[in-house]
Amino acid sequence: LDVLNNKNTLSYSFKLLLDELCPDENETYKKSYYAPYEFKDKISSMNPLFQGVAANDSKDLINFIVMTLHEELNTSNNIIPGNQNADQRNKDSVFEEFKNDFAQKYNSIASNLFCGANYNVIQCTQYRTQLYNYEVYFSIIFPLEEVRKFKYQSNLNNNMNNIFNNNNSMNSVDIYDCFEFDRKISLMSGDNAMYCDICQRSADFNMFTKLAFGPNVLIIILNRGKGKEFDVKLNFGEDLNLDNYIEKKETGVHYKLIGVITHLGESGMGGHFIAFCKDPISLKWYKFNDAFVSPVEDFKKEVIDFGMNYLLFYQKTKN
Repeated sequence: LDVLNNKNTLSYSFKLLLDELCPDENETYKKSYYAPYEFKDKISSMNPLFQGVAANDSKDLINFIVMTLHEELNTSNNIIPGNQNADQRNKDSVFEEFKNDFAQKYNSIASNLFCGANYNVIQCTQYRTQLYNYEVYFSIIFPLEEVRKFKYQSNLNNNMNNIFNNNNSMNSVDIYDCFEFDRKISLMSGDNAMYCDICQRSADFNMFTKLAFGPNVLIIILNRGKGKEFDVKLNFGEDLNLDNYIEKKETGVHYKLIGVITHLGESGMGGHFIAFCKDPISLKWYKFNDAFVSPVEDFKKEVIDFGMNYLLFYQKTKN
């Protein structure tokens, strides 16, 4: 692509970065780390948010890089198409139309890696009229404090005594709690009510969301807020099975953890980010703390339980 040879693009700088990080078989990479100054300078020149040396939010940086690469490398004329309008036809028919539209409008290396789709079901509370629409995503955002409240509100009737006798569980959620929260039913009423063709008037609707298919690399952003809710603990592991959450199972439902970004600090107003990455060749985990790179000896202690996990990166597996 011409854009990869255009020095004014982020794609060109990213290509140089990959060349440094992935030398060919005739080269020996002897450095313990590589400082991506050129890539950082390019990002700063394109987005004032990342100028200078001030700390910035890692999720903003990831979103900027992924979306910019998609826009530059997308071979479609329509770079960021709008989502579908709600449609009352058969759900499979709506999906086939969405899939064809998706294939034509999302055609970049970034979208092939990071793009998935979910669908909304909008149902009239009186006549059960159902509308469907599909939408794309490049990452999934889970607001951990809201997930925590949703989890324990859902369990109050059955496990009230156990929940309130366990102070640790009150402040922790499981990764699957996040996916349960994401597909909860929301009532659309009042100013959010919709017109119903059967009711022939504005009516209340229930809406819930499901994953249609997941991307090859799933980016999970953990929105921790900036106050007391910041220290909600997330329980997660190297394996992620979305069999209960992805509708198009033939597209794959099993994921393996390949990266974690962790935040150190008492709140979202300040602190320090540390990255953990899995070497795809040796399958060993490494800790990246600025210029200090070290192997991970105890995965649970150093990655799962270390600091406040902020971003998770999962890669789809074949089984």
